[in-house]
Amino acid sequence: MIITYSAIAQDGAVIKRKGEFSHIHELIESLIANRFILLEYHKEGFFNKEKLYDFFSPKIKRGDIIEFCESLSSMIAGGLPLLDSVETLKETTKAKGLKRILDDILSDIAGGESFSAALSAHPKAFPDIMIFLCHIGEETGNLQGALKDTAYHLKRVDDIISNTKRALIYPTFVFVSMTGVLFFWVFYVLPKLVKVFSDMDIELPTPTAIMMKSVEILRGYWYVLPTILVLAMVIFIIMRKYETTKLYLDHTSFRIPLIGKVIKTSSLAIFFAYMSMMLSAGVTLTRSFEVMEKTFKNLALRNIVSRINRMASSGYSLFEACQSTKFFDLFALQMIKVGESTGNLDERLRYLADTYQEKVGRLVEVVGKMLEPIALGIAGGLFIIIVISLIGPVYDLITKIGG
Repeated sequence: MIITYSAIAQDGAVIKRKGEFSHIHELIESLIANRFILLEYHKEGFFNKEKLYDFFSPKIKRGDIIEFCESLSSMIAGGLPLLDSVETLKETTKAKGLKRILDDILSDIAGGESFSAALSAHPKAFPDIMIFLCHIGEETGNLQGALKDTAYHLKRVDDIISNTKRALIYPTFVFVSMTGVLFFWVFYVLPKLVKVFSDMDIELPTPTAIMMKSVEILRGYWYVLPTILVLAMVIFIIMRKYETTKLYLDHTSFRIPLIGKVIKTSSLAIFFAYMSMMLSAGVTLTRSFEVMEKTFKNLALRNIVSRINRMASSGYSLFEACQSTKFFDLFALQMIKVGESTGNLDERLRYLADTYQEKVGRLVEVVGKMLEPIALGIAGGLFIIIVISLIGPVYDLITKIGG
């Protein structure tokens, strides 16, 4: 739900903000964490103009955020004030959704808000890692560097996600194509041939008789398969709404043949990219895990991060904490152990991020090459069955006509 609230900051300034929270306790916890005192709040109804506008407005792409971070970093490095830089980017950006949000950010900064606080009012547009790094950059006086690091990290994440999607596109395309061709044969070609065989006095062999019966059943109950697919999609969407079932689905995604390996490798690449970047920025290990817990959408990965955080906070080394999850392979564990032993953990983690990103790219190519013969084999098998079912009756028909 959307809550509009006002609170008192540590310096006595009164702030007014709006955000989306699951319940009022989440708002209070957020304010306590930032050392704010809640004055008043107002819950907005389910239907409001701003929510409808957000629903119909174009989604802000990751590329838009990357371009914004790079441009803003360059302007600040060139000596341009933050407010003027954001104003310039608002006027030049072509992303309508981002333009509207930058207008709100300008108002917040002009009203005395920090840049990171202004970004935090729009959690759907700006990732948590960007807000956190900008906050660190403001505290250390290196906002330009924080924005540059954010752009680099988001580029890396975008590459990993793009590669993972590439691995999923090919099997999806093959499945849809095969389904379309099969439906064309079942509902258009085969019924005509079946009618010809029925009109001719020909004794049909067993494979042909089975095929004719199958076509008859499929044509009579054609609506069953689409109904099952729709129900499966609805059940999947409902399962994603509940934490327990979503956690099960996220765990299962790592076990899917071929595709599961791509998903796990891309998750490891993003995990190590987050870790190396935050440790390089001077963020403590515990704080890094806390930020990552909020950032990851995959509940299985979020639980792994939470477990590592608890063990690391209890005095275990990062190597021991990661090893206990049984999620990391031997190569990653060895690199972590070497990094802790030599004191250059951030460099080892950066090396792991680069290695797993390259591995994702190679896996995408391998998956595509492996799925191609499998798809062709399945398609070829189906058409061989159809051809064998038709050869006997067609031969008998030609013989009868010739006789």
